[in-house]
Amino acid sequence: MYEEPKMEKITINLPPVEVARMDILVEAGYYPSRAEFIRSAVRSTLDLHRDYIEKKTETLTLKSREEQSDSDRDFEIFTVGVQILGKERLERAIEQRRRLKIHVVGLLKVGAGVTPELVGRGVESVKVYGVLRASPEVRRALQRRMERK
Repeated sequence: MYEEPKMEKITINLPPVEVARMDILVEAGYYPSRAEFIRSAVRSTLDLHRDYIEKKTETLTLKSREEQSDSDRDFEIFTVGVQILGKERLERAIEQRRRLKIHVVGLLKVGAGVTPELVGRGVESVKVYGVLRASPEVRRALQRRMERK
């Protein structure tokens, strides 16, 4: 079952005057905190661009399906949501002399048993829109396989 992951922490830099304007709204009770103001601003901006985001996700989904033959289905991963990449899936691809193509819109979580060597041998390409959770070593190995477009 899908479980909402904890919030992802990001860091932003703002000019002091913008921080002050935000604090005025927080003090007035429009927002309970700076963090909630920022979350609200991000949601509003994402809502403003909802059509583009949905079209892009749909295009990626259709492209992924068109590129897959029946024999490729186990080796091309396209997920909107949470995808967990485990050691067994990589080992299966390697045994069959194949490599995974991974596209995730959401969260890609790499299992504890996955090593950089498995990634090197079992992953052809990775594209993550969102969050990648992996050990630092595995993250570096995956970043060498990241699609840049």
